[in-house]
Amino acid sequence: MKLRAACQARRALLLVTAIAITSAIAVPSIGTAATAPTTSSTAHLALPFEIPQLQLPAPKLSSEHGAGPEYSPLSSIGANPQHHAGAPVPQPFDVSYLTGYVSDVSSYRYGIYYEVVREFKDLRSNHPEVMQKNLNIVADYNNNAQSPRVDKAIRDALADKDGVLFTAAEALGDEFGQHFLAALHEKRLPKTEFLLGNGYAARAGGIASWGRAEKLLFNNDRPFVQAPERIQRHESPERELYDGSSKSFPSGHTNQATWITTLLAMMLPEVGTQLLARGSEAGESRLVMGVHFPLDVIGGRMTGQAAAADRWNDPKMRDALLQARAEIVAEMEWRAAKPFAEMIAEDSHALSDQQAEADYTRRMTYGFTPIFATDEPVNVPTAAPALLETRFPELSYEQRAEVLRHTALPSGYPLDDRDPAKGDWQRINLARAWNTQVSIGAGGEVVVK
Repeated sequence: MKLRAACQARRALLLVTAIAITSAIAVPSIGTAATAPTTSSTAHLALPFEIPQLQLPAPKLSSEHGAGPEYSPLSSIGANPQHHAGAPVPQPFDVSYLTGYVSDVSSYRYGIYYEVVREFKDLRSNHPEVMQKNLNIVADYNNNAQSPRVDKAIRDALADKDGVLFTAAEALGDEFGQHFLAALHEKRLPKTEFLLGNGYAARAGGIASWGRAEKLLFNNDRPFVQAPERIQRHESPERELYDGSSKSFPSGHTNQATWITTLLAMMLPEVGTQLLARGSEAGESRLVMGVHFPLDVIGGRMTGQAAAADRWNDPKMRDALLQARAEIVAEMEWRAAKPFAEMIAEDSHALSDQQAEADYTRRMTYGFTPIFATDEPVNVPTAAPALLETRFPELSYEQRAEVLRHTALPSGYPLDDRDPAKGDWQRINLARAWNTQVSIGAGGEVVVK
C-alpha cells in the first residue's frame, strides 16, 4: 500500500506540473532519433512502475552566503540590487514568467529522464566487468587527487545549493569572470539568477531535471557505501557531503552543472566551449569526492543535456534565456566600458578552445572501452540540434544534426543506447561540435573540418 501511495503521489505531482503549464507550445520530442522536430506530448505521465520511498521535498532558496529563506519563486528577482550611476537598471521578470513552460515536464515518457539512461540496468545485470571498472575508476580518482583539486571538488559539491553560477564564472575569462561575479554579488543580474541561480530553486531547472525519480528507480548505492574501504572522505565543515541514503545513479550534481552550463553556453556562445568544459569538470569532482561512480557522472551529463535541450526547445523559456543574455551583455559592457565582443576578444582564458574540448571529450568516457560494436550510425536525439542554434545560427536543423553526427563518439561505450529508434545522448560530443569549423557545399551538404 505504501508503494502504491508513493506512485500515486508521483503521478499527482507530475499532473499538477502539467496543469501549471499555461501555454500550449509545440516542442520537439527527444525520445527518438533526429529526423525533424515533432510535437511533444505530456500524455504519458503515469509511471508503469512504483517508486519506493518517494521523497521530493520543496527546495529552499540558497545563495553564496548559505541557506536562505523558504523558497519563493520571486525571491531571487526582488533582492534589492545595488544601483550605480550610469549603469543599466536591473529589471527582473514579471510574474508571467513564473509559469507557462511546457518544458517543466520532460518530453520523454513519464515526464522524467529515465529513458535517457535506461541502459544502466543492462550494464548492472549483464556486465560485471564494467561495474568492477566503474568502482576502480572512482577509487583511483578519489585516492590520488591532490589538495587543490579536492578543494575545487568540495566547492563544486556545495554549489548544488549555493549556486552553480558562482563556480561557473571561472570559465568566462579573467575580466568577464570578475565582472560577472561582481554583478552576481550585487544582485544586478535578476533574470539570470532567477533562471539559473539559487541552486535547486533555479526556474530553468525544476522537478523533471532533478534526477530524484531516476535515482529511486535505479536504486544503486554510492561508492562509499558499496566499498567504504576504498574511498577517502573529503569532509567540509559547512555541511555533510556523504549522505548514504541518497542513491548514486545518475549524478544529480552533474545533471545540474550540465544543464546550467549548457544553457549558459547557449546564452554566451562566445565562451561556450569553456562553459561546457567547466560543467564536465564539476561532474569529475564527484569522482574526486568519491560520492559517485563514473557511470553516474556520464549519466548525469546525458540527462542534463537532455533537460537543457528541452528547455531551449520551449519557446517561452528560450525567450527568457535570451532576455537574460541581453541582461548580462548590458551589464558587462557597462563594467568593462567597451563593447561585449571587444571584451571577449581581449580577455584571457584558463583553457583554450582546444584544451576545453580535449578535457570534455576525456570526461565523456573516463577510460571505459567499448563493449559493443563501434561502427553503428549515430542516432541524434531529436531535440539535440537546437543546442547548436546560437553557435551555428546560419545552419538549418538538419545541418546542425549533421554536425552532431560528424563529431559524436564512436558507438559501443557503456550507456550507449543502441536502439535505432531512440536518440543517444551518450555519444553527443557537444564541445567538439561547438569547436568544429563548418562550411556548406554546393549541394547544401555540411562539410566539417
